[in-house]
Amino acid sequence: MTSDGIVIDEQTNTLTIARRYRAAVGRVWAAWTEPDAVARWWGPHGWTTTVEHMDVRPGGQWRFSLAPDDGSADPVHAVVTYRDVVPRERLVYLDQFLDADGDDGVVTDVTFTPDGDGTRVSIAAVFPDADALRQAVAAGMAEGYQEALTRLDNHL
Repeated sequence: MTSDGIVIDEQTNTLTIARRYRAAVGRVWAAWTEPDAVARWWGPHGWTTTVEHMDVRPGGQWRFSLAPDDGSADPVHAVVTYRDVVPRERLVYLDQFLDADGDDGVVTDVTFTPDGDGTRVSIAAVFPDADALRQAVAAGMAEGYQEALTRLDNHL
């Protein structure tokens, strides 16, 4: 993907989102891997993220909750289990909602690529099947990611 945007590929059950930032790779990497930084931008507008634990290494976990600022819904709890970590280049993890019965999770591959004076971040979320992808799209996952990435841009 060469430009910012969202691609939904029903053949591979993948949702891909790309965004370019005017910040060096190290700064963008830190925003994804430091608990205080992540809490400032992760999630859609109007939601607050609380990082309960973050251990960015293969086999390590990031546990967090998301709650609407207006209190209109209960917090959503999630755990990310890192599978591959290449500092300043790549994060691969399994993302699971703890509140959802039978959630097989979404394998997510985030790459950080130097791009001129900035960084291109590409996120590929691979769903276990077409139904899971359709449900995530219907629930607004793509828009939520876009909002979070805009918040990240503001943070940087």
